[in-house]
Amino acid sequence: MSAHNRWKSIRAARLCEDVVQHPEYAQAGLDLRLGDMVRARRIELGLTQAEVAQRAQISRPALSRIEGGGGVPTLAMLDRLARAMGTTFTITVGRDAAPPCPPRG
Repeated sequence: MSAHNRWKSIRAARLCEDVVQHPEYAQAGLDLRLGDMVRARRIELGLTQAEVAQRAQISRPALSRIEGGGGVPTLAMLDRLARAMGTTFTITVGRDAAPPCPPRG
């Protein structure tokens, strides 16, 4: 199993732990999920960060921050990123926005 797959499994388990989370940690988790989705789509399309950044008219470091969960794009920037990759993003907010946790036991 690659280190990346192990990290995904550990991350999923940690996100499902019954702990009281500080609101900033919860927000950071959402930021990371958004970055993961943007990066996954870019890689799926075989595009580099530089290509997507140029098409979206943002800097490559800005795209890197978004993909790393360190930068939260505006809706306008998400629209430019989606157009740059010829895709759409569907955003769900609220209680049902989190991925389901696997059964325990």
